Amino acid sequence: MKLFGDRAKRITTSEMNLVYGQIRDRLSTCFSEIKLSNSLKSKDSHGDIDIVVLNDKGMDVNSVLKDTLTVDIIDYSKNGNIYSILYHSDKINENVHIDFLTTSTYEDFIAQYTYIMYSDFSGVLGVFARRIRFNYGTHGFFKIYEDKRGQYHYILLTKNLKEGLQMLGYENLEEYDKIENLDDIVNFIISSPLFDSDYYNGSGLNSSDRKRVRAGRPSADYIRGKLINSNKRRTLEDPDYFLKTQFPLYYNKLQSDILKIETNIIPKSKYTGNWLISNFPTVKSGPLVGQILKYWCNTYNDALDAVDEEELKKVTSNYLKVITN
Repeated sequence: MKLFGDRAKRITTSEMNLVYGQIRDRLSTCFSEIKLSNSLKSKDSHGDIDIVVLNDKGMDVNSVLKDTLTVDIIDYSKNGNIYSILYHSDKINENVHIDFLTTSTYEDFIAQYTYIMYSDFSGVLGVFARRIRFNYGTHGFFKIYEDKRGQYHYILLTKNLKEGLQMLGYENLEEYDKIENLDDIVNFIISSPLFDSDYYNGSGLNSSDRKRVRAGRPSADYIRGKLINSNKRRTLEDPDYFLKTQFPLYYNKLQSDILKIETNIIPKSKYTGNWLISNFPTVKSGPLVGQILKYWCNTYNDALDAVDEEELKKVTSNYLKVITN
């Protein structure tokens, strides 16, 4: 259900462009960049207008909108970086729903603009990305890494989502730029050798995936159905193949980031903080416990559990003398 319900009129593409032109003219001096989302050319009506804003001057967006658009704002709402208004446009004499998606850096501005292109494209693509341990989102393209403790880390590879598309196996970005309708989206997504239709079957979707594919929305359901019915099978096993071959510098940095993560991880062990405190009464709960656990990890790595208890007591005692003297 739309935020402003029936109070907001569904408008044509030409009406949307008229309203956007009016908004751009009124706000152009307030923000560094203002850009209308790039909708599918085949989409001829719109329930709302998405406008991406670069607010690198740190302006109070709420005040800017209310001071600049004044009486034309009928209703207002804010959710995170999204400022929504019900706006009366005298250009078309209608009330329309406008979302301002604000960003603070140019890189984030481009990432946000790219993400909302082509309506349901990014949400649907995000399911495929997650299944091969990547995240395609409004803040950039991330590698999803599971550490030795089973905790997940989102490691930024690039804020350039078009580079992210290449890492997902889409080598011909000219086809991406030519997308005009829902079938174009389907044909583009299935063109990656890393894609598999089974990624979109119900049994493989978690709650986040269902939100990404916007289940129940006709256009999103159409895309998902076509992806499933394509029966496309994955033909390339290594999910990092394009990352390694086309972006070796990003891949090397990823390996460095993974090493840092694992170095700072204290593996599950019988030698815990409770064991430490029970054997060394002078050690109390707090930062010192973490410091000693990290020292054990750096000294013994994965072999900590194999260390004799008396040896660990001796090593710990000596370490305490060093750090407390």
